[in-house]
Amino acid sequence: MALIRAGQRTLPTDPALWRALLIGLTPEWPKGEAWELVGGDWLEPALLQPPLETAGECKDFKTTLETADELDMLVTSRNHDVKAARIGAGRDDDWLFALVTLQTMQGVYGASNYGISRMNKGYGNRMALGIQPTGNLSAAFARDVRRLVDTASNDASSGKGIAALWAVPWEGTRQLSFAQLDPLYVDICRRVRLERRADGTLCAMTAGSKVARVAAAGLNGNTGDPWAPIRLSDNASVSASPATFGYRKFTELLDRTKTGRPLLSLPAETDDAEGLALVATALVRGQGKTEGLHRRAIPVSRRRKSGRLGDVYLDRMGQVAQVRAVEAGEVRKRLRMATMSLMQGGPASLRLDDDSSARKCEPWLQSFELGVDRAFFDPAFWDEFDEAEGNHRLVWRKTLTDLANDVFEQAAEAAPRTDVRRIRAHAVARNMLDATLAAYLREVR
Repeated sequence: MALIRAGQRTLPTDPALWRALLIGLTPEWPKGEAWELVGGDWLEPALLQPPLETAGECKDFKTTLETADELDMLVTSRNHDVKAARIGAGRDDDWLFALVTLQTMQGVYGASNYGISRMNKGYGNRMALGIQPTGNLSAAFARDVRRLVDTASNDASSGKGIAALWAVPWEGTRQLSFAQLDPLYVDICRRVRLERRADGTLCAMTAGSKVARVAAAGLNGNTGDPWAPIRLSDNASVSASPATFGYRKFTELLDRTKTGRPLLSLPAETDDAEGLALVATALVRGQGKTEGLHRRAIPVSRRRKSGRLGDVYLDRMGQVAQVRAVEAGEVRKRLRMATMSLMQGGPASLRLDDDSSARKCEPWLQSFELGVDRAFFDPAFWDEFDEAEGNHRLVWRKTLTDLANDVFEQAAEAAPRTDVRRIRAHAVARNMLDATLAAYLREVR
């Protein structure tokens, strides 16, 4: 936003130029007050900390947080997994990172603690999907900034509206309308102020609010976030679950009929030819819990024989992934039947509705799914992407067959050993799996 409003396209390398650009983004605070980590006057903003409208509002800030990890958004379960309030000697950077995470990623957390606008519902999360140069974060930052600056000329609203929400006074009862905001606005969701004590340490003072900062509940997180994939079925931003990073859900992210792709996920001509990855990340939240920081990076290359870019590139990835996911599901069905036969003792008539054997099979099916996930974007995937010569269906089905055979043998090894029917059960189940997998391979030979 700073570059766009200054009419510049090149990222500065001089700190003084960056300072001037950022102050230009908040011209109502020309001394740089809005960019200080700690502000002495609460009627002025500090970084990601909105100013008060009147001095009397200081009484609202009743909660004191002594450590940076208390300010952060991680939810711990009864304080026995990841302990809270452990960073007793936190540096300024610790407070900075906690503040950024809280104000740009947090959702609803109890009464008077609202979440960001760039999220679908208060108990969702802010997922990011984008192409990144591998190696270091500064290269990824520079790539994203250049892409956003290059595309700003096509957006009539670019460079207009409120850019830094924390530069606007907030007393906790009034909302900003979405129409007031710059398309790339930086969100905040909480009333918080950092203070420096006499010994040089920091603490945070927080206050609740009666409303969310931005009146955007009806948007369901579809705010034009350049990293956010959009679920087309309800026009809402995708809230990730741990399963989202598995091959099945990831295939949905690549499916243009199901997911709207964010700008920064599209390969562009300005990207390097090599050293790129399609990266998905999210801190998966739940009601009163945290379900993990998840990340998946899939190496991609612009040197593919097809020369595809943008949506066409991801379309082809989605096509290949969809076929592979369906075939993995078919092999899983065959593995399930064989392992259920094993658990039932090799009956003449297999009972597919038997809950007991289904529960016993589930860990082995999960093991198969994990194996598929690890192999999914293998070199053979990219051969098929490039439409190289060869029987791609046969290659992938062989991979799946080998994996199913390995998992079946592990299941057979772990099966109870005292039953005299075990040898017969293994033989019957093994024959069933061999026959069904052989037939599945013959289809594509």
